[in-house]
Amino acid sequence: MNYRITLAYDGTDYCGWQRQLNLPTVQQELESALETLEGAPVTAYAAGRTDAGVHAEGQVASFRLTKEFSGVKLIRAINGNLPLDIRVMDAAPVPDSFHARVHAKNKTYRYRIFAAQVMNPLWWRHAWHFPYRLDLEKLAADARQLIGTHDFTGFTVADCTTKTRVRTVTDIQIERDGDLLTLFFSGSGFLRYQVRAMVGALVGINRSRIAAASMAELIESRDRTLIGAHAPAQGLTLLKVEY
Repeated sequence: MNYRITLAYDGTDYCGWQRQLNLPTVQQELESALETLEGAPVTAYAAGRTDAGVHAEGQVASFRLTKEFSGVKLIRAINGNLPLDIRVMDAAPVPDSFHARVHAKNKTYRYRIFAAQVMNPLWWRHAWHFPYRLDLEKLAADARQLIGTHDFTGFTVADCTTKTRVRTVTDIQIERDGDLLTLFFSGSGFLRYQVRAMVGALVGINRSRIAAASMAELIESRDRTLIGAHAPAQGLTLLKVEY
């Protein structure tokens, strides 16, 4: 049977999704739980490979088991073998052809910035503490320049192995609730570190810390050295995946 699950996890204590030798990862924890149910090794495929320290509320994974489970029983069975910072929120059998990564059509990431002089300790694992003023109107105007289909070479790592670095950002929304600033990025797919690089660029231009005159110029340059440091991992969450 082929199954699809929706995962939520706090990525603070993990070295990302993908299994790594002698390092704690979400994939390792999930596959260990599945092996307990199956009595044999199981490979789980995720919609996206979140990096070290990145969280998820709507990560989707698919895998095959020889045993049959209802969605409710599968949720209980897997969660009973997972650490408390990883939870299966939804589960169901799916057609044999379904693959969590291959069939993903759209992803939405959320990035949180806590813009205050003193960091609220309840947010330190889930938001970037940025103790400086941000111009929200300028932030929104710069974000609009990221929307569309662009070559995002400057917004990923030098050794990015994808066939193309052209990606389509379909929407960016910005919300403010007191000191908490939340940015939502939607697109058909993102390069490694792309969302964190976009956040870092938005903040850098906002604070006049980047030489480029505009976000459009920064995209056109394809020069990752102009962006500087990516925004910290703890502010990023994979919010949902659409099929």
